[in-house]
Amino acid sequence: MRQEPFKAYGNLHPADERALRALEEVFSAWGLAAELELAGSDGALLRLGFEGVFFPEDDAITAIRPFLTPRSTGKLDIINVEDWTLTRYTFDAGRLTRGQRDLNQVLEYSGH
Repeated sequence: MRQEPFKAYGNLHPADERALRALEEVFSAWGLAAELELAGSDGALLRLGFEGVFFPEDDAITAIRPFLTPRSTGKLDIINVEDWTLTRYTFDAGRLTRGQRDLNQVLEYSGH
């Protein structure tokens, strides 16, 4: 079984079709497939799921940044198996923060 070196999972609320299309365009431009959907009871929860050989981190963040509002909440976790890191972007009240940890630290913190 082949393990993809990049895995990314995230969500943003509230979001709309424009945010969804912006991310679809990023993945399309790179020739990559991602699971993107609007879900939630109000249809305003943007979800992203991705596994592949490359994740266009900078382009994805650039695409989503214009849709952050004072009501925004969510996160994007990017796991790089080759570098053994977890990068987390947090969306909170229109602000974007980025942090990175070694996966060993993440697993230790979670009790594994």
